[in-house]
Amino acid sequence: MQLGIHEDSTNRKKLADFLRFHSSQSGDEMTSLKDYVSRMKENQKSIYFITGESKDAVENSAFVERLRKRGYEVLYMVDPIDEYAVQQLKEYEGKTLVSVTKEGLELPEDEEEKKRHEENKSKFEGLCKVMKEILDKKVEKVTVTFLHFVRFSSIFCTNHIISF
Repeated sequence: MQLGIHEDSTNRKKLADFLRFHSSQSGDEMTSLKDYVSRMKENQKSIYFITGESKDAVENSAFVERLRKRGYEVLYMVDPIDEYAVQQLKEYEGKTLVSVTKEGLELPEDEEEKKRHEENKSKFEGLCKVMKEILDKKVEKVTVTFLHFVRFSSIFCTNHIISF
Protein backbone atom coordinates (compact mmCIF):
# COMPACT_ATOMS: atom_id res chain seq x y z
CA MET A 1 0.00 0.00 0.00
CA GLN A 2 2.73 2.47 0.99
CA LEU A 3 4.68 1.65 -2.16
CA GLY A 4 1.57 2.56 -4.17
CA ILE A 5 1.40 5.92 -2.37
CA HIS A 6 5.03 6.50 -3.29
CA GLU A 7 4.85 5.39 -6.92
CA ASP A 8 1.26 5.88 -8.14
CA SER A 9 0.47 9.59 -8.18
CA THR A 10 -2.82 9.00 -10.03
CA ASN A 11 -4.30 6.85 -7.26
CA ARG A 12 -2.43 8.32 -4.29
CA LYS A 13 -5.51 9.90 -2.67
CA LYS A 14 -7.59 6.73 -3.06
CA LEU A 15 -4.81 4.57 -1.63
CA ALA A 16 -4.38 6.92 1.35
CA ASP A 17 -7.82 5.83 2.61
CA PHE A 18 -6.48 2.30 3.07
CA LEU A 19 -3.38 3.19 5.08
CA ARG A 20 -3.34 2.13 8.73
CA PHE A 21 -0.98 3.17 11.51
CA HIS A 22 -0.67 2.79 15.24
CA SER A 23 -1.04 6.09 17.06
CA SER A 24 -0.66 7.66 20.46
CA GLN A 25 -4.40 7.14 21.00
CA SER A 26 -5.09 3.85 19.22
CA GLY A 27 -3.46 1.43 21.66
CA ASP A 28 -2.94 -1.96 20.01
CA GLU A 29 -5.37 -1.16 17.19
CA MET A 30 -4.38 0.59 13.98
CA THR A 31 -6.12 3.72 12.76
CA SER A 32 -6.83 5.20 9.35
CA LEU A 33 -6.05 8.76 8.33
CA LYS A 34 -9.81 9.35 8.05
CA ASP A 35 -10.36 8.26 11.67
CA TYR A 36 -7.39 10.35 12.81
CA VAL A 37 -8.84 13.45 11.10
CA SER A 38 -12.23 12.82 12.72
CA ARG A 39 -10.56 12.94 16.17
CA MET A 40 -8.46 16.05 15.53
CA LYS A 41 -8.81 19.05 17.82
CA GLU A 42 -11.00 21.79 16.41
CA ASN A 43 -8.14 24.24 15.76
CA GLN A 44 -5.67 21.56 14.60
CA LYS A 45 -4.45 22.14 11.05
CA SER A 46 -1.91 19.32 10.72
CA ILE A 47 -1.71 15.55 10.97
CA TYR A 48 1.19 14.79 13.28
CA PHE A 49 3.40 11.76 12.75
CA ILE A 50 6.73 10.31 13.80
CA THR A 51 8.89 7.80 11.98
CA GLY A 52 11.14 5.31 13.68
CA GLU A 53 12.37 1.75 13.98
CA SER A 54 9.59 0.38 16.20
CA LYS A 55 6.34 1.30 17.91
CA ASP A 56 8.05 1.12 21.31
CA ALA A 57 10.81 3.47 20.20
CA VAL A 58 8.52 6.15 18.81
CA GLU A 59 5.84 6.04 21.49
CA ASN A 60 8.49 6.74 24.13
CA SER A 61 9.95 9.68 22.23
CA ALA A 62 10.12 13.09 23.91
CA PHE A 63 8.68 14.56 20.70
CA VAL A 64 5.55 12.40 21.02
CA GLU A 65 5.22 13.11 24.73
CA ARG A 66 5.20 16.85 24.05
CA LEU A 67 2.19 16.53 21.74
CA ARG A 68 0.41 13.91 23.81
CA LYS A 69 0.56 16.17 26.89
CA ARG A 70 -1.05 18.93 24.82
CA GLY A 71 -3.86 16.58 23.70
CA TYR A 72 -2.67 15.93 20.14
CA GLU A 73 -2.64 12.48 18.56
CA VAL A 74 0.53 11.31 16.78
CA LEU A 75 0.67 8.62 14.09
CA TYR A 76 3.48 6.07 14.45
CA MET A 77 5.12 5.31 11.10
CA VAL A 78 7.48 2.42 11.78
CA ASP A 79 7.67 0.65 8.42
CA PRO A 80 10.76 1.74 6.44
CA ILE A 81 8.58 2.55 3.40
CA ASP A 82 6.40 4.92 5.47
CA GLU A 83 8.98 7.71 5.21
CA TYR A 84 8.92 7.51 1.41
CA ALA A 85 5.14 7.34 1.30
CA VAL A 86 4.65 10.38 3.54
CA GLN A 87 7.06 12.41 1.40
CA GLN A 88 4.72 11.85 -1.53
CA LEU A 89 1.40 12.11 0.32
CA LYS A 90 2.13 15.46 2.02
CA GLU A 91 -1.55 16.09 2.92
CA TYR A 92 -4.83 14.31 3.53
CA GLU A 93 -8.27 15.93 3.38
CA GLY A 94 -6.66 19.37 3.39
CA LYS A 95 -4.55 18.62 6.47
CA THR A 96 -0.76 18.79 6.07
CA LEU A 97 1.25 15.83 7.36
CA VAL A 98 3.92 17.16 9.74
CA SER A 99 6.73 15.25 11.43
CA VAL A 100 6.85 15.92 15.17
CA THR A 101 10.65 15.76 14.96
CA LYS A 102 10.73 18.66 12.52
CA GLU A 103 12.87 21.51 13.77
CA GLY A 104 10.75 24.53 14.61
CA LEU A 105 7.49 22.61 15.07
CA GLU A 106 5.22 25.14 16.73
CA LEU A 107 2.11 24.34 18.70
CA PRO A 108 -0.19 27.07 19.90
CA GLU A 109 1.23 28.63 23.08
CA ASP A 110 -0.29 30.91 25.66
CA GLU A 111 1.49 34.15 26.61
CA GLU A 112 3.08 32.69 29.75
CA GLU A 113 4.65 29.85 27.75
CA LYS A 114 5.97 32.27 25.13
CA LYS A 115 7.52 34.47 27.83
CA ARG A 116 9.13 31.49 29.59
CA HIS A 117 10.50 30.23 26.27
CA GLU A 118 12.10 33.58 25.43
CA GLU A 119 13.64 33.81 28.92
CA ASN A 120 15.20 30.35 28.55
CA LYS A 121 16.46 31.20 25.09
CA SER A 122 18.24 34.30 26.43
CA LYS A 123 19.49 32.51 29.53
CA PHE A 124 21.22 29.74 27.54
CA GLU A 125 22.38 31.71 24.50
CA GLY A 126 25.99 31.81 25.72
CA LEU A 127 26.00 28.09 26.48
CA CYS A 128 24.71 27.34 22.98
CA LYS A 129 27.55 29.37 21.45
CA VAL A 130 30.17 27.58 23.55
CA MET A 131 28.69 24.17 22.74
CA LYS A 132 28.69 24.98 19.01
CA GLU A 133 32.35 26.04 19.24
CA ILE A 134 33.29 22.85 21.11
CA LEU A 135 31.27 20.49 18.93
CA ASP A 136 32.15 22.43 15.77
CA LYS A 137 31.48 20.27 12.72
CA LYS A 138 29.88 17.45 14.71
CA VAL A 139 26.65 19.45 14.84
CA GLU A 140 24.99 21.75 12.39
CA LYS A 141 23.33 24.00 14.93
CA VAL A 142 22.78 24.32 18.69
CA THR A 143 19.49 25.84 19.86
CA VAL A 144 17.35 25.98 22.97
CA THR A 145 13.82 24.71 22.85
CA PHE A 146 11.18 24.61 25.53
CA LEU A 147 9.51 21.23 25.84
CA HIS A 148 6.02 21.75 27.20
CA PHE A 149 5.83 18.53 29.16
CA VAL A 150 8.88 19.05 31.33
CA ARG A 151 9.99 21.74 33.73
CA PHE A 152 13.46 22.13 32.31
CA SER A 153 14.94 23.15 29.00
CA SER A 154 16.74 21.05 26.46
CA ILE A 155 19.41 22.11 24.07
CA PHE A 156 19.00 20.56 20.66
CA CYS A 157 22.06 19.80 18.61
CA THR A 158 21.26 18.33 15.23
CA ASN A 159 20.69 14.60 15.90
CA HIS A 160 21.30 14.95 19.66
CA ILE A 161 19.34 16.22 22.67
CA ILE A 162 21.20 17.42 25.73
CA SER A 163 18.89 17.81 28.72
CA PHE A 164 19.64 19.35 32.07
